[in-house]
Amino acid sequence: MYHFRDDTPVANVLITLTVVHSIQLMAIVIVMDKCFGTNLWPSLSKGESQIFALAFMVLHYFLLYDKKKWKSFDKEFKDETEKERKIGFWLVILYLVGSIIFSFVAMILVC
Repeated sequence: MYHFRDDTPVANVLITLTVVHSIQLMAIVIVMDKCFGTNLWPSLSKGESQIFALAFMVLHYFLLYDKKKWKSFDKEFKDETEKERKIGFWLVILYLVGSIIFSFVAMILVC
């Protein structure tokens, strides 16, 4: 994900993972609500939802962003062949799309 685009790779990763993890979190809460008869799903206003999304992104920033780690990733994959890069790209896409689809399938099956 770091190399999807060259403009702001760290922001691309943080935004993408925040979206994917938000969908996964939403799926977990909905499945738990349906399975256990709880009401964990909060009813938030638009402003509260935006604050929650921003807080979730800031949490991702502090959990995932470390300049030394990012530089080590750059060094680790610097000598990657074109074939390895394509395989890695498709594995990342498979994870992102697959986890979103799985989350929605879980929510649909439970509902």
